[in-house]
Amino acid sequence: MSAPLHRRTVLRGAGAALALPFLDAMLPGGGLVTRTAAAAARAAAIADAPARLLFVFVPNGVEPSAWPGSALDALGAHSTHATVMRGLCHRNAAALGDGPGDHARSAACFLTGVHPRKTSGGDITAGVSVDQVAARRLAGRTRLESIELGGEPTMRAGDCDSGYSCAYSANISWRGPHTPSGKEHDPRRAFELLFSDGPADEDAPARARRIALRRSILDALGGQARALSDRVGTDDRRKLDEYLEGVRSLERRIETMERTAGSGVDAADAAALDRDPADYAARIDLLAEITALAFAQDRTRVTTLMLANEGSNRAYADAGVSDGHHEVSHHGNDPAKLAKFAAINRWQGVRLAALLSALHRRQEPTGGSVLDRTLVLYGGAIGDGNRHNHDDLPVILAGGSGLGVRHGAERALAPGTPLCNLYLGMLAAAGIPVGRFGDSTGELSLTAG
Repeated sequence: MSAPLHRRTVLRGAGAALALPFLDAMLPGGGLVTRTAAAAARAAAIADAPARLLFVFVPNGVEPSAWPGSALDALGAHSTHATVMRGLCHRNAAALGDGPGDHARSAACFLTGVHPRKTSGGDITAGVSVDQVAARRLAGRTRLESIELGGEPTMRAGDCDSGYSCAYSANISWRGPHTPSGKEHDPRRAFELLFSDGPADEDAPARARRIALRRSILDALGGQARALSDRVGTDDRRKLDEYLEGVRSLERRIETMERTAGSGVDAADAAALDRDPADYAARIDLLAEITALAFAQDRTRVTTLMLANEGSNRAYADAGVSDGHHEVSHHGNDPAKLAKFAAINRWQGVRLAALLSALHRRQEPTGGSVLDRTLVLYGGAIGDGNRHNHDDLPVILAGGSGLGVRHGAERALAPGTPLCNLYLGMLAAAGIPVGRFGDSTGELSLTAG
């Protein structure tokens, strides 16, 4: 009898790498003596199962009279995996004597809990963000400590909001007080970043040429995949075929978006996609699918996703809104603008639903879905987009049932509870307890009944 496959087996070849799903061939044989060993192997896999954190940023606040229904209506069956958190605030996103600039402060404070220095120059200052606190504690366990994604390009300079640098508006992840992480908005580049393993000294042009010559990541892995398929049983062969077809299907979707946008692997295609809002939805959904695959592959355990930059004035024609997002967020209680603002919030809720579906479809090796061991925080640091308030923030917490998180339709907290208290609870549920973060006043328990 051949030895079982190691459960961390990875297919590698020609600058590509893909971990395997959990197969029966990874367990000891099925005889009477080995059933105990098989159970022990499965128990070890369960004990080693990762916890993950995903932070999704929503710009420009929400239309308060329609929230949270404008987002929740899209969740459907996923509503049982989510809780609307009420009463949370970010005091450090307020002016605190600095005057206008709530949009920039909203993004900069969202994951840091820190009031940013008001500057449009090179002396930007915020704080280390909660995703990077987690990434540092998990360093060395995955290929990438974290990945930062977004629907719009990152910016690091310029004045985007009343004297605040564009670096604040376009970044929510901060590696250090003066160093925003940046983000990747191109699905092709995000996919290759996670699953392409080129030579250590490979420069960007060589990497681009290698990728361009390869029609699919599976081209590089086909020989190993076929050899493995010949080695395993019928059930494992079917599971492996389904898994690889899922990866190829994701690649096809990326290729379709690139053709629609008229862009190639190296194209800076943001402008083309801006002209076609339907492609923008495809971009966000592809980034969600890539995140789910990366989590299932254990390529990273920490991700941030900005649906758009703070203050974005993008139109959402596929949601029936041809006016700019920022423009309609300043609704002034105008019924027409309120309706358009709520429609954008519903569009964002559909993106959340697609993200949760992508996480739910992918299975953990030991049973259950990737969503069960992923905590997803969705929201922003502006409440009513018209008032620019930073209390009773629009926040939804989803997933994490496998981490002991219990959900209900809504959880009302004491008004003014720091959002950083929730971050402490998320870190604790993920096995990364810290004593204090940002302006936290105590850990918000997520495992209470």
